[in-house]
Amino acid sequence: MNRSALRWLPIALVVGCSSGGAASDAGAPAEFIAYASSFDDFHSWSNAVAVGPNGTGDGLHVGPMQVYWNQSPPHGSTSFPVGTIIVKETTSINPPVVFSMVKRGGGFNSDNGGANGWEWFSLQDNGDGTVGVLWRGPVAEAGQTYANQPIGDCNGCHTQSKNDCVWDLALQFSNF
Repeated sequence: MNRSALRWLPIALVVGCSSGGAASDAGAPAEFIAYASSFDDFHSWSNAVAVGPNGTGDGLHVGPMQVYWNQSPPHGSTSFPVGTIIVKETTSINPPVVFSMVKRGGGFNSDNGGANGWEWFSLQDNGDGTVGVLWRGPVAEAGQTYANQPIGDCNGCHTQSKNDCVWDLALQFSNF
């Protein structure tokens, strides 16, 4: 290749590699599907005591609880990134009750006013850093219980939160 052609190579590379999409979307998945292994070692993630919007327990869920999250939203965010996993676990019941919400994205759970992009999970802590998935989906399966209590519709409560369907005080966008 001659020197004249080499002079244009950097410009050709920039133009050829440009996708035309927004830079902020680079590498962001459109959809994230969680598997049991996605929750491995969640005890090592960022965490805090679970506190609900009224500054006391977290309301419906059996407490006291600890909340864990695999990634924090960028400063100034108004929604959690696709791939965010939030886990809550009881700290006073053995075996612990564990449940999760995962930002799946892709319009998941948007039908009928659901928590847009969020998938709900009931998990079993295996005691070795892994979990088993008891149920998952946009709504709890019929007959499922949470701490021996009938499970209502997770969407009914979570969609009322102005913080991308997340109530816990530690996970309010103003904290990041």
